[in-house]
Amino acid sequence: MGMRSSLPLPSWKVVSTQILFYFILEDFIFYWGHRILHTKWLYKHVHSVHHEYATPFGLTSEYAHPAEILFLGFATIVGPAITGSHLITLCLWMVLRVLETVEAHCGYHFPLSLSNFLPLYGGADFHDYHHRLLYTKSGNYSSTFVYMDCYAFLYKKTDLPQSDDYSKDFSKDFDLPQSDDFIKDDFSKAKR
Repeated sequence: MGMRSSLPLPSWKVVSTQILFYFILEDFIFYWGHRILHTKWLYKHVHSVHHEYATPFGLTSEYAHPAEILFLGFATIVGPAITGSHLITLCLWMVLRVLETVEAHCGYHFPLSLSNFLPLYGGADFHDYHHRLLYTKSGNYSSTFVYMDCYAFLYKKTDLPQSDDYSKDFSKDFDLPQSDDFIKDDFSKAKR
């Protein structure tokens, strides 16, 4: 359960195997934690901070209540804690995890997005749809892969606009409220 920082460095095979294990384990734990955060009380008092943005962008990936950061952050560190990874592996894992969550919140489906190559990868369209729903009608709780949402019949596939047209105002493509009144209306419904 310790962490190594000495030489020799782990092989790429060890690093890639551990990173894959971390993604799968983190996704499983995150899924259940995220579903718990969508219960009425926790959503209202904790997770609603993250959902203040119905149309998220990259920086909103880390915008959350401190309790949520601690709660869901556990999913990120449990894999390295179990395997006693090397410091290099831990740093690479953290970088990849942050890149994944920023990509999932960016609002664009880029041509080189992993969801074009990995069928179980959620990506931006998967998570963007999650942010557009009220907490009680939500789905797409997973952080990286879609297998848990498919298993629980909560997977909802949508398509985001392609990112090659930067001049277009994509907000008109979706029937989304654009004001703070929408958020206030959602919270008043949640209070009932």
